[in-house]
Amino acid sequence: MNGDMDCSAKWRSLVAGALQEEVLQVVQGLARAIEESLPQRVPDASLASGDSGLALLFAWMDKVDASAHHAGLARGLLDDAMEAVASRPMGMSLHSGVSGVAWALEHLGEGGDALEEVDAALAQRLAVAPWTGPVELLSGLVGLGVYALERLPRADARRCLEGVVARLGETWRRESPEGGHDLGVAHGVPGVIAVLAGAVRAGVAESEARGLLDGVWSWVMAQRLPLVGRRFPHGVVAGKTPQPTRAAWCYGDPGVSLVLFTAARAVGEPGWAAEALDMAREAARRPLEDSGVKDAPLCHGAAGLLHIYNRFHQATGEELFASTARRWLEHALRFGQPGRGVGGFAFWGQDARGVPSWVDRPGLLEGTAGIALALLAAASSVEPSWDRVLLMSLRESA
Repeated sequence: MNGDMDCSAKWRSLVAGALQEEVLQVVQGLARAIEESLPQRVPDASLASGDSGLALLFAWMDKVDASAHHAGLARGLLDDAMEAVASRPMGMSLHSGVSGVAWALEHLGEGGDALEEVDAALAQRLAVAPWTGPVELLSGLVGLGVYALERLPRADARRCLEGVVARLGETWRRESPEGGHDLGVAHGVPGVIAVLAGAVRAGVAESEARGLLDGVWSWVMAQRLPLVGRRFPHGVVAGKTPQPTRAAWCYGDPGVSLVLFTAARAVGEPGWAAEALDMAREAARRPLEDSGVKDAPLCHGAAGLLHIYNRFHQATGEELFASTARRWLEHALRFGQPGRGVGGFAFWGQDARGVPSWVDRPGLLEGTAGIALALLAAASSVEPSWDRVLLMSLRESA
């Protein structure tokens, strides 16, 4: 694949020696299992569970160890995703819609002028007030902001991001925080903070974004519970007592603290960054058995926690984060069982009848591809900028 992958020379492998070799072999095995599953896959172009997310894995494998085979798989999956977008109706959301496919194309250097129609359509939609759709990262305004940040400095991308900031401001003022808000990264207010920080750093709607950012940051920090390692509840609802939640990317202190830390550094707020780091250190000391982790995916499992603490280690050099990341790496590997799921990994969810059960998922967010990407980041020296789509990192100003 070509294009600027924003891969920093500062990234270092978390593991070395025999463990590094083992992890890389596991990644190769997972990639083979996903490739073997492709002919039987259900048509799905999406970033979270479908072809565009799978393309990220094969593109990153090519980046770590150049391979015409993996590069070809990535291009083929992107082609299939684009064909699906052209042939059947899709929404515009980041993780399940058109903007997610377009984000993958742009991030892998395959976007360019081909995405101008997407940019223009989004800019037109985001200029309309009031916003009546979701605000969250996975399916709402925040996700559209992530796409716009990836496409800067194009004029329509700037218009998109200006629209996102304006609609976020209207929504925040219209929906009183006292009435209740989600506090997870996937569906809640922390994602708003990250996108606003990205807009401020990019100089897009900077004054409005900065004012809103200050207010949202203060509100989020005021919701913390007096529980070490479990500061952020699932959400706040008027008349109900907030309850602590599990440790994960989607909800809980690890994911929230990383998003807050990333946003604080983007806007040059060392005091904010220090607060986020303190919460991350608390979360890193939380006993594994108290985490609520049942499986291995990026969204709510061991691989997601591995990647979060690896990100903190790369940013700070702190051994606490390195050792915690390695602990979660080993835990993620233990979830793999030969002959099970996709590449040995099955995931706790619901079957076709809605019954809780172990299910097979090849995809990025809740499946095998996401596990492989986190493992690859832990065992290589290539920065995993793909994690911008989860707000685990932010793009440098374009």
